Amino acid sequence: MAELPLHDVTARKVHQWAMVALVAAAFLLGATPLAPALLVFAGLVMLVGRFWWPADVFRQITWRVLEPAGLLPRRELHEDHETRRVARVIGGTAWLVSAVLLVAGLPLAAWVVAFAIGVMVALDAAVDFCALCFLTGLVRR
Repeated sequence: MAELPLHDVTARKVHQWAMVALVAAAFLLGATPLAPALLVFAGLVMLVGRFWWPADVFRQITWRVLEPAGLLPRRELHEDHETRRVARVIGGTAWLVSAVLLVAGLPLAAWVVAFAIGVMVALDAAVDFCALCFLTGLVRR
C-alpha cells in the first residue's frame, strides 16, 4: 500500500473551526440580513477554496500568519484528502442552499441543512471523524 501524502492538519482544523463559528454566528443573528450573508461566506470559502486555495482565507491566515509567527505549530500527517475535498464541495453547496432557504423564508429547512453540515465539520475538527470518509469506506467494503 502506498504511503499517503502529508497535509497540514493545523490549517485544516483552523478552517473547520472557523466554518463552525460562522454558521453558529449566523444562527445567533437569526432573522437579520447578516445571517444568510455569513452562510454565503462560509459556503464560498468551502466551495471556492476547494478549487482555488487563495479563497480559503482561514487556511491562508494559518499558513501566512499563525504558523510563521509561532502562534500555532504546523502539524503534518499522512492523510487521504480526496474524500475530504468532495465533502468540502458538498458542505459549501449545502451552506449556499441554506442561505437561499433563509432568504426564501424557510428558516427551519435552512437550519436543518446548515446544522447537519456544521455537526459533521465539528466532528472532523474535534475528533478527526470524517462522516463522508466513513460512508465511503462502508460502501467500498
